[in-house]
Amino acid sequence: MYSKKISTVLLSTILLLNFSCGKKETEKPVEKKSEKIVKAKITKLKDTAHGRLAIAGEGGDKMFVLTLWGTPYEMGKAYGEMLKDEISGHIKHIVKLRVQISGQPAESLDKVYEAAKPYIDQYYLNEMKGIADGSGMSFQDVVRGNMIGEAGVWHCSLFGAWGKATSADGHLYQLRSLDYEIKANIQKYPVIVVYVPNEGHPFANISWAGVVGCISGISKERLAISQIGDDYDKANDTSVGIPFMFLLRDVMQFDNSLDEAIARIKNAKRTRSLIYGIGDGELGYLRGFQTSHTLCNVFNWDNLEPVTATHKRIEDIVYWGMSWDVPSYDGPLHDKLIEHYGHINAEVTIKDIVTSVGTGDLQTVVYDLTAMKIWVANAKADDESGPLAAYDRQFVEFDMNKVFSDAERMAKK
Repeated sequence: MYSKKISTVLLSTILLLNFSCGKKETEKPVEKKSEKIVKAKITKLKDTAHGRLAIAGEGGDKMFVLTLWGTPYEMGKAYGEMLKDEISGHIKHIVKLRVQISGQPAESLDKVYEAAKPYIDQYYLNEMKGIADGSGMSFQDVVRGNMIGEAGVWHCSLFGAWGKATSADGHLYQLRSLDYEIKANIQKYPVIVVYVPNEGHPFANISWAGVVGCISGISKERLAISQIGDDYDKANDTSVGIPFMFLLRDVMQFDNSLDEAIARIKNAKRTRSLIYGIGDGELGYLRGFQTSHTLCNVFNWDNLEPVTATHKRIEDIVYWGMSWDVPSYDGPLHDKLIEHYGHINAEVTIKDIVTSVGTGDLQTVVYDLTAMKIWVANAKADDESGPLAAYDRQFVEFDMNKVFSDAERMAKK
């Protein structure tokens, strides 16, 4: 069973002015401190027939915003053309890193793919083929990069809070904290990919260059995803099934409600032990999932498991700290949620909860599914300055109603 003492999560079987004016000579220059939260100023970089590349954020906390539309192949090719160097750099790096740390050759990822291929929709294969053609990489390399998540270990945290827990404004807030290897520079090429697909509805994949599946994301239908890895049913883990990142992408792209997402996850040929949180802004609440190849349990706050001294039920909150039953994270997360109960929102989550608990070192995302806003932070890359962990860095705020509206307008031109 997974060790409950976590200090850092190692990458296992695998896997973004100075201003001074007129100071006296005797004064010491004061460095301008960045705000913890900044509103996204999205600046266009370039266009293609099926995409637009832009950038948002400040300084070392900038991230690409890539808008795509059309068929899967058209979107993939535009993706590959506009982020050619970033895709190549990211995929080659993570595959090489996986080989170094696991001791297994890159070809072992081909075995994962062959087992999963019957359960991967042709839609995603076409998009990856487009990425390969657009970037100049081989299809095999793109696929390998997209299989690493299925062969990895993700220990993360999540919560959904609504109703009495957020009564000050009544919104549904959702946390997605991704805790993973942060000293390997995986975070160098962050990108939010905004899709306007010819099948399904608009959604945003909060990811890294060249990654087609979803681990963090929000859809125009007001659904959002959070995900945690564990090994509570490790004996039954398999590669024969739909990779979880493609399953979550299906939720983002094709499901119109939480009920549809629940049915999809229950009926899927699942592969491994994973915990999900899926929030629905229209319904105003989140449901948690304990899943594996053999089980799928769905939780509201009043039947939340496990019930322990450090993981107690809290009305209108579903939460887990760093996997299933990890007292050293469940306890602090529980205490912070209680401390801010009734006033939980994005600001207190960003400025106190994640920093105090110490969760979300690689990527931290906060969703407001009532107002349709997100706040995104990524770990420091090797060539950047400032704090290393994402939760200690600047968060970029996006108005997703505007993002989706602008994306649909681009797609119609």
